[in-house]
Amino acid sequence: MDKSRLINTFCDLVRIPSESPDDKEFIAYMENLLQKEGAKTRLDDFGNLVGKIPAKNSSSNEYVMFCCHGDTVKPGIGIEPVVEEKIIRSKGDTILGGDDKAGIAEIIEMLRSAKKHPPIEVVITRCEEIAPAGAEFLDYSLIDSKMGYVLDMDTPSDVITGGPTCIFYTVKFKGVPAHSGVSPEKGVSAIQAAAYAISNLRLGRIDHETTANVGVIKGGHSMNIIPEDAELAVECRSLNNETALKVFDEMKEIFNKAAKKFGATVSIDATTALEAYSIPKDAKVVQLAVSAMKKNGVTPDVKGIAGGTDATHINHNGIQTAVLGVGGRMMHSTEEYVIIDELVAITNIITTIVEDLA
Repeated sequence: MDKSRLINTFCDLVRIPSESPDDKEFIAYMENLLQKEGAKTRLDDFGNLVGKIPAKNSSSNEYVMFCCHGDTVKPGIGIEPVVEEKIIRSKGDTILGGDDKAGIAEIIEMLRSAKKHPPIEVVITRCEEIAPAGAEFLDYSLIDSKMGYVLDMDTPSDVITGGPTCIFYTVKFKGVPAHSGVSPEKGVSAIQAAAYAISNLRLGRIDHETTANVGVIKGGHSMNIIPEDAELAVECRSLNNETALKVFDEMKEIFNKAAKKFGATVSIDATTALEAYSIPKDAKVVQLAVSAMKKNGVTPDVKGIAGGTDATHINHNGIQTAVLGVGGRMMHSTEEYVIIDELVAITNIITTIVEDLA
């Protein structure tokens, strides 16, 4: 493993802008880079990139997949990485882009440095930061792997084996407008109904695997008008699909009761963005990662998380996929940085995985 080459690859990747959804320039760069590494590449109709690398010093014909997303959040144009003794950071006016380009750099270095490996599929998805859209619309007929790894967590010890059901919904209260000084009794305040509902919701951490949140509130038009409209952006999520559905039903009932109490009406437009998945801890994809970490002096942390990743859609499409770290911190902020020793450690871990599979 060449540490300097790994750092240089990462710095080259983050300099290429890919603010979601404008990530096509980066996808084109990655297609060319993978071809230079000996991959046969395909773009699906959504623009996701699939690269197939033949086996090296191995008779195995079973593919293993490594997946990262190519897009970043904003501000991600004009990124200039600053390499210090222990970390790589941005100049401070942009994100760094380690989410998820640290993972991509690690995969590229693994391909270059592994002494042997089975056939490998590298998948670079689009638009993950908007929603895991690239993985949702990925053409899975292009994928031969039955197991794989998404690199999109923090530390070298992360082995993520489960993700949540996420229900996102818009709640619209409709009241009756009236002059707030002359005839307030003729009005029905949509904001009051919404506020009453919110005060009765269970929010934050509901149990060890379930959360709920009201993220946006807007409504009203003028200080002297009883507000006719109020709109909320709400979510609930759980590692248990049934629990998520129960919490959603509970929240709906509270919204409906609040509307009825104040004489308003309410509409709820819901979308199940992700559905929970779970991989057994004794699954091969998990045990390979655990073993590789131990061989490299890392204590594995096997767990489920309430955040969504590309692995949710990939697992639901029949490819048993765990999520590993990339070595980043403070992601989605201008204080973002990656830890160089962790870049190296994760590269060594995934190199061990493919060499063991060979």
